[in-house]
Formats: sequence, structure tokens, C-alpha cells
Amino acid sequence: MDIRIDDLRIFLLIVGLSFLLGSIVFFVNKKITIAISLLFFFALFLFIFAALLDPFLNIWDERFHALVAKNLLQHPLKPTLYDNPVITMVYAPWDRYVIWLHKQPFFLWQIAISYKIFGITEFAARIPSVILSSLLVPIYYRSGKILVNRNTGYYTAFFITTSFLLFELISGYQGVDHNDVAFLFYVSASIWAWLEFINSGKKSWLVLIGLFSGFAILTKWLVGFVVYSGWALFIITDKKNRSDKTAYFNLAVSLMITCFVVLPWQLWILKQYPTEAAIAYKYNTDHFFKVIEGHEGPWWDYLSDLVYLYGYLSLIMIPTGLILLFRKIRMGTNVKIAMVALPLIVYLFFSIAKTKITSFPFVISLPVFMGMACLIDFMTEKALKLKLHPLLYKMGVLILLLLVFEFNIRFGEIIRNHSSEGSHGRYASILINNKKIFLKYKSLLPSNSVIFNLKGRSYIDCMFYTGFPAYNFLPSKEQYQELKNKGGYTIVVVNISKNDCPDYLKDDTSVIILNDTVSTFD
Repeated sequence: MDIRIDDLRIFLLIVGLSFLLGSIVFFVNKKITIAISLLFFFALFLFIFAALLDPFLNIWDERFHALVAKNLLQHPLKPTLYDNPVITMVYAPWDRYVIWLHKQPFFLWQIAISYKIFGITEFAARIPSVILSSLLVPIYYRSGKILVNRNTGYYTAFFITTSFLLFELISGYQGVDHNDVAFLFYVSASIWAWLEFINSGKKSWLVLIGLFSGFAILTKWLVGFVVYSGWALFIITDKKNRSDKTAYFNLAVSLMITCFVVLPWQLWILKQYPTEAAIAYKYNTDHFFKVIEGHEGPWWDYLSDLVYLYGYLSLIMIPTGLILLFRKIRMGTNVKIAMVALPLIVYLFFSIAKTKITSFPFVISLPVFMGMACLIDFMTEKALKLKLHPLLYKMGVLILLLLVFEFNIRFGEIIRNHSSEGSHGRYASILINNKKIFLKYKSLLPSNSVIFNLKGRSYIDCMFYTGFPAYNFLPSKEQYQELKNKGGYTIVVVNISKNDCPDYLKDDTSVIILNDTVSTFD
């Protein structure tokens, strides 16, 4: 019997919520290992549910990432947007590149591997985000446990698991989507590995710090070095460490490993695609010094986004929580300074930058959520001292966590963002209709087709679903003649009647003219 996608989503949500409830019950009964295991499975089911919400590629920026990753299957070291640029034109903006270096490639390689295993679908593009986000549960738990206690570790993992923003990044609806998920994971993993090293002193952790930081940089860019800023503060704020050459050596070892991960790709693109690489590096730098594509805001813009990133209570919980985190960390003052400074450093950097994009500071959510977790732990400790009946105390903690879940996950907003009603319904219906049209083109049009006159940036979706080169303009007479001279291509013009076509297209009986309505939302 076939299972409809709606039924599958309902099943995933119900089972996931059952895992969540079970996790909280085991937690209040002090069975922390079982509680964290169940929380991991809640995250896994919830994030699979998120990945199945939209049966189409979202416009910012998922469709670009999905298409480039698809092209990487054919040539892993040559990221392309236009894999077969059949006509001469200015491929200048990042949304019309041939060689696409707009993002570093590590997260795209992950998506390409997922395509290889699961097939080329929207869901497969989201699977790496599902996996990495679920793995944040043990990473956040362990980090909180090392620094403070097991309860704080559990609450920290609870916050990231129930994060509305993380949910929407996985679904592809929130801009920068899978790139931000991978970046969050590798930055968080680098901080966790550093905490493990500080806690145990084992040199093997130096390798993981370097690798995770390198993967972060190879996913987004230089903010992936952020663990080293905390590490440097850890050294210089402690008199013993400042005079210990071993402390500097350990940092240098990890930093060298990071460079070994990052540099080969930079050297490769500078050699193979020097012009495109120079443009990409400049574009990244311009984000700091210029307003890019209208993403502007005052220096306090990211402070006003705290509610969107961390939930409705964050404006109270974050400052109070970071103060408590500083007080409750069991290690030395230098560790306290480093952990509290990390979010301040990231927020200062992005606040100074001229370009403001909402999800950027979320990369440092580990210490932020840990601070919020410290506040919850403080509240439950105070309640425990009231000597309430054990059952009453457990019920209170359970209700508190369920309220945190409701405030954080914001199911009402998720429903609006992915519903078939209102403006979001129009958004979904346009993209679903376009997908149906493109799949029809793939099955009916000749394999050598080149498609013209698509609206907006729907040419990206068209290339993903059909594999044909696609453009959002009518070919000029010169471009038309260029294609004819090359031979072997079938020109397809859409969104137009034959009477409205230029004569050089209308009079060529080999040109296919279709009046399908391919719409756009951007």
C-alpha cells in the first residue's frame, strides 16, 4: 500500500512528539542517557518532517545550492550553475555564473553525496541538514555537561532541537538554508572539540578542532575561525598559559590542520578559475564594507533579530543567561571569559559589517543556548529548594519544558510559512505548478533543448528539473544565429504566443513555442 506524503508527515510529527515527551519524562526522573537518546530521535523525526514540508525548491537560496550540487555529481572540483552555457552572454551576477564560487563547496559536496545515494530530489538535498542538525543534540549536551552540569547540557540540547530557525533552515524556506546549517554544525563541533581538549588534555582533540574549523571555513568562510578567537582569549587571560609555550603550540597545531583543510581548494580555484575566484573573494569582502543587494540595517539590527533567532523570551533570557553561564562554568576564569566572549565577538563582527542577513549570527548559538539553559537550570534549582513534593516538582519541570518547546518551535508560524493559504499559499502553488511544467518539459521536449523566456529566476528550477540550459529572456537575433550555427540544439520559447514572437523565431519551424504559464515569486 502506498503511503501518501501527508500521512508520512503526520506520522513523523506524532512519533517525534512522543519521543520528546518521553525524553522529558526520563529527564525529570534523572535518567539522562535515555533522555538524550530520545531527544536525538525527536530531533531526527522533527527534522525529517521539516525536510518533507515543501515538495519544491525554495527560492532563497535552496534552488541555487541544489542545482550546483547536482552539477558537482559530474565534476566534483568544478562547481557550475550553468553547466552548459550554450549562448554568449554576460554571465556576471552570482545568479547567472558559469563557474559558481559564490559559496565554499563543502556543504555542496555533502548534498551531491546525498544525491548519489538517495537520488536527485528536493528531499535528498535536505538530508545532510537533517543529519547534521540531529547530531547537534549530543554535541550541545556534551558541551553543557563539560562546562556546567548534565542538566545544563540537556537544556542546551533541548533549545537547539526546538529551534524555529533551525527548523526553517532545514526545510529550505529560510534563506541561506543548508549552507547555514552546515556552518552552524561545524563551528559548534569545533567549539565542542576544543572544550573536550581543555577538559581532558588529550592531543587527539587538536586534530578534530582543526578539521571542524576547516570544514566550517570550507562551507561559508572566515567566521569558521571563531573557535581560535575563544582559544586565544583562553590563553592570554590566564597568567600560567601566557608563559606556557605548549599552550601556543597546541593552538598552532590545530590552526595548521585547519589551513591544510582550507588552502588546497583556494589554491585550486585560483589556478583553474582565477577570474571567478577573484570576483568571489571580492564579493565576500564587500559584505563587510558595502550593503549587498539591499540587505542593510543599523548596527543594532541583529539585536532586534534575537527574538526571531532564539525565541520570544530571548531578550530576557540571553543577557541573564550569559551572566549565569559565566558564574556557573566549573573551569577557570579564562574559560568563562572565552565562552561568554564568543557570541559577543560574532555579534560585534556582524553588527559592524554593512550587509545584514538575519541568520548569520546563529552560527554561535551554542554558548547562547547554553546561557539560556543556565537560566532554566537556575530556576529549577531554586524550585527544588522549596522542597515541593517530588511529583509536583517533576510536573513543574515537564510543563516548563513543554512551554519552552511551544515558545521556541512556533508551530503557528511554521504552518503559515508552509500552508496553502494566503500569500504563502500563492508562493507554494506557483512553485508547485512550475515544477509540474518543468517535469513535463523533461519528458516531452527533445534532449538537446535550450529553453528561453522564463520569468524571474525560475530558470534555475528549470535547469534543476529538466537538465536543459535555461534563460529568462528571449534570444536576440545574434544569439539565435549563434545557436543555429552551432547546430544540434532545439530552441524552446515559453510564456509567449507565436504571434508575439520575433519573426526570426516565429518563421523558424524548428523552434518550439509554448504558451505555458511559468510564473515567478521573486
